[in-house]
Amino acid sequence: MIQHWFSALPLRKKVIYPIWTLLTLSSLVLGASVAHFVGITHSANLYTRTSILAQGIASNLSGALIFNDKETGLDQMNALSFDPEIIAAHVEHVNNEPFAKLDNLPESCQWKDKAIHCSDSVFFAVTHPITLDNEHLGNLTVWASKDNMFKQRNQIIVIFLITSIILSVLALIFAHGLHKLIATPLLSLFHSMQGVIKKGVTNKRLDVLHPDEIGMVTHCFNEMLDNLSHRDDLLTQAFQSLEDRNHYINQVLDSIEQGLIVISPSKEITYYNPAAHLLFPEIGNQSYNNNGSLTPNCILHTAYCILHEFEPSARINELLQHIEQHKRLLPVIIRHQLTGVRYQISSYPISGEQHSLLHIEDITTRYAAEQRQRLAETIFDQNPSSVVVLLRDMSVETKNTAFIRYFGDINKLNQLVVRHPVKFSYRILKQLLTRGSFQIKTDVSSNGEWLPCLITIKIIKNSENKVESFVVSINDKTQDVKLKQLRFEANHDALTHLANRQNAHQTLLKYQQSNTPVYILFLDLDGFKAVNDTYGHQCGDDLLKIIAQRLKNSVSKDDLVARLAGDEFLLAFTLTNDEEQTHNHIHIVLNRILDTINQPIIINHYEPVISASIGVYYWKADENVSVKAALNKADKAMYRAKISGKNRYHIA
Repeated sequence: MIQHWFSALPLRKKVIYPIWTLLTLSSLVLGASVAHFVGITHSANLYTRTSILAQGIASNLSGALIFNDKETGLDQMNALSFDPEIIAAHVEHVNNEPFAKLDNLPESCQWKDKAIHCSDSVFFAVTHPITLDNEHLGNLTVWASKDNMFKQRNQIIVIFLITSIILSVLALIFAHGLHKLIATPLLSLFHSMQGVIKKGVTNKRLDVLHPDEIGMVTHCFNEMLDNLSHRDDLLTQAFQSLEDRNHYINQVLDSIEQGLIVISPSKEITYYNPAAHLLFPEIGNQSYNNNGSLTPNCILHTAYCILHEFEPSARINELLQHIEQHKRLLPVIIRHQLTGVRYQISSYPISGEQHSLLHIEDITTRYAAEQRQRLAETIFDQNPSSVVVLLRDMSVETKNTAFIRYFGDINKLNQLVVRHPVKFSYRILKQLLTRGSFQIKTDVSSNGEWLPCLITIKIIKNSENKVESFVVSINDKTQDVKLKQLRFEANHDALTHLANRQNAHQTLLKYQQSNTPVYILFLDLDGFKAVNDTYGHQCGDDLLKIIAQRLKNSVSKDDLVARLAGDEFLLAFTLTNDEEQTHNHIHIVLNRILDTINQPIIINHYEPVISASIGVYYWKADENVSVKAALNKADKAMYRAKISGKNRYHIA
């Protein structure tokens, strides 16, 4: 009911009433809320203040009650008079005998026995016990008035009522001004629309008064009138050239290479272009029986005459049914039963006389090409490698399923995230053009992970021997990297990345099998346990890494440097000089290793002191000693070095 009434109001009142009502109600609700909140807050504060005062006075009245000193009690109670809200107080002994009374009652209040009765005032009482060492001596009752609280609340209500009236008047003025700004341009639009409906499009346009939304609507209305006027001119020109175009269209239809046939709902052919006659020579020819009469199904130009030799029959029946019902049929493929020629045929309804247009095209060659293309696409899509074809501008032309699964459905090559992007330098481009392919190894981001990949780029040239596109295949080498990593972890120490005991044993065995003389150095660190005990195992691990790097720097990169266990290391290398020079040179190498290890080391502001004891064994090529025995000889030589004072070497 209210909605129907509001809908029937004029726009002016629809604008004024809601604004005025909303502002007025908002002011009233706000005033009532503030008055209510102030009253609650004042009441709570008054009650809390009175309770605190009563508790403080009660704690000071214990002595006066014990000695029955009423004068002192009254002096203590007079402190309550400093709060204007407190109107009375009463103290009595534990046996209900009166002790002292404070009286600040207004005229409308009076005592009745031990209570207060008021005719116009609102008050409340707070009673607090008077105790001393947990002994109950008496009670203090304090009465406080709420009159000031109600007075303040009433003042707030009056202020908000006056404010609501002022805001209500301002809301009416604002709504009237808003209505004037909105309704006047809308009425102009309304009268102009009425003029367009009655008289048609005219040259009269509305003035835009303000650059606001209504001004934009007025501007759009003027543009609409301009467009309508322009369209009227275009329609006039179109009708004038329609007859010329009909003749032109007939010429175009005759020149189209695809066959076009117009068929009536009775399946009779009413038009066909030359291309259709080439595809179906029987169009226009009449079929006769042996007795010389026309065949019932091929009387004159009928669709059945040209379609009865095609298969599948279900599609032929569907086509005839769509022609009869004047419906559109999307392109379907039919095949001639004798020649095997394939045609693509579709039906389009023509409005007016309920005719249908048949579009026919010989697709035998195209069908074979599409079959080959589908086969190639299937092979391309099922390729386990990620393959993408790029155009010259590096945009993606096509990609297979493996590529989408690994790297997403990207449209540009630069969307492929690689760890180290490759810049196509002149050398790379030259190799790509001369050899036809180029390979790079890099990490490619796939589903948030880095995959080690081998990227192969090949070029595709057109018939003019110009680069037309690029084929990029991305092979995931994760398994190869994992196998390589597993082989490395199986043959190297996890902390120092030096060769481990098994790797060192295999290397020494190769020296033996190839009859190569080799120096075996068994090295043990002096004072390493003290480093662990003093600075911690983390410092010890960092120290082992530094020692390992120093040992690698002291020999050739092809020499063996291994960590056997703990602080034990093994080195093995050959010297290419003659035997006498070799024995002289080994002392130089050993002293260099000791000096390198003795160099200062600082780890996390600590400076651990470390040295090494080295046992050396020269394993000759013709010596019949096993790997285990050779290692034992070097180990014993190392212990000789330790016994001799450490930080030295001993040659077995």
